[in-house]
Amino acid sequence: MIIIEKFKDFLATELKEAKSIWIASAMISKYGWNFIQRNISDETIQHYLIGIDLATEPFVFESILSDLNINAKIYETSFTFHPKVYLIEKTNNSLIAFIGSSNTTSWGLEKNVEMNYCIRNQEECKKIQRWFNRLYKNGYLITNEFVKNYKSKFEKAVKNRKEIEKDSFEISEQVSLDKGQFFSKNQHEIFNKKYHRINNENLKEIRKSVKDSLLTLHRKIYPKFSDYDLIDLHCHHQPREIVSRHYFNPFSGNYINAMWLHYGKSPEQFQNYSTEDEKSFINNIRIQVIIHETSVGIWLVLGTDWGSKKDREHFRKQMQDIATQKRFFDAIKVLGDDYWINIPNAPAIKDIKTPSELVRLTNQEKLEDYFIIGCDIDWLDERLSKNVIAETILQEFKKLYPLYEIMRHK
Repeated sequence: MIIIEKFKDFLATELKEAKSIWIASAMISKYGWNFIQRNISDETIQHYLIGIDLATEPFVFESILSDLNINAKIYETSFTFHPKVYLIEKTNNSLIAFIGSSNTTSWGLEKNVEMNYCIRNQEECKKIQRWFNRLYKNGYLITNEFVKNYKSKFEKAVKNRKEIEKDSFEISEQVSLDKGQFFSKNQHEIFNKKYHRINNENLKEIRKSVKDSLLTLHRKIYPKFSDYDLIDLHCHHQPREIVSRHYFNPFSGNYINAMWLHYGKSPEQFQNYSTEDEKSFINNIRIQVIIHETSVGIWLVLGTDWGSKKDREHFRKQMQDIATQKRFFDAIKVLGDDYWINIPNAPAIKDIKTPSELVRLTNQEKLEDYFIIGCDIDWLDERLSKNVIAETILQEFKKLYPLYEIMRHK
């Protein structure tokens, strides 16, 4: 059915029965946003894909930021993101779609001469949904940083329309800084503190993508361990545990603040232990790649008193031997200035002058805390690009491995 007039009324009627909505629009105004919110219920699941063209009002992005249960992304492209698509899943599970020329603004919904087409065929609606989801995966989370930047450029553009094209390009560049990086901006942003306990569809999908990327990285580096002398370093013996949990778990407090890919002892080595805590991979010493909001960490981690007592006891015993102290000191100094030790008030590694000074420092570690020797690489560092991240990880693992061998209980 072709709708030439009263599109706003048609859309409002269907929105009132919406269980879920998917809206892809080049432009959403405050009026258009409020129209949508006014006509859906509090239980309606919302999905938005919005173009960057300096026309969507900052109010819309601020409203999205204020409700983390809204699934919304911005879409950056070299050209113009120009769709006007409204897909609605109704309470009876049927789908209806509107495709046409109407942006989500007062002009698009009720003032301009517009043409929209109503689609009720369920297979065609599902094709539209697949189209939306495909583009949505490549969209970017709406962040405070983006909104601040956008608002500044928007206000300036209102005063001087001639700057729109230039400013739009600058904003697009800022949004897509991750183009050459292995991990995307979204995959880092998901570990922003505000998302730690939020578990909507949008964030679930991004956490799953982090897991997939870490598994891809695993497949790139693990077959090469022997080439880098990582001869006794093993992935988790259960394939589903090679990467840390990407889903909420009530036993862990229903939050996720980081994800990691980790390597440690073999199943045979765990047979030497008697309790389940001692046999737990995560409680024992391991080398890992860990992703946070603004960095990727490469860490050597000693577990806590839950299961890593044997590693801790072995390490302390090793540090009583003068020759081992020297080996440990020499291995630490090879790491470089990017590395740190997570002991309170520990000096930079470059400032540790003697093996005995290092021993005194390590004696301060407490069994109830994780003991970490690691580095954190800025997410935009070229060492984390798609082309070289595997080599970066392998080289850093190779530097950490001598420490792992000294500290690991055998």
